[in-house]
Amino acid sequence: MGPVIPVRRRRSHPNDPLRKMTLQLSESVVQAIRAAVTNGEAASANVFVEDAVREKLREKRRAQVYAEYELAASDPDYMRDLNAETSAFDSTLSDDSG
Repeated sequence: MGPVIPVRRRRSHPNDPLRKMTLQLSESVVQAIRAAVTNGEAASANVFVEDAVREKLREKRRAQVYAEYELAASDPDYMRDLNAETSAFDSTLSDDSG
């Protein structure tokens, strides 16, 4: 048996209570989740699924942020302002007055 992976216990938070939801998953996914729980990789199927969904949501948010960065980088007004701020900051760092 491999190293023991610490598993997160699932608790409801007053600002984010647990809510029941019914899903249909393919048999192979169900078996993989059950195996993960059996092997101690997750405290329960619920925790495993919630962690997987949270990770997917993080990936989607990250992709959205990077898309917004790309959009800003293609905006000449934004880039001009950014370069002016960077230049002002750089000149402050190189100031030998102290």
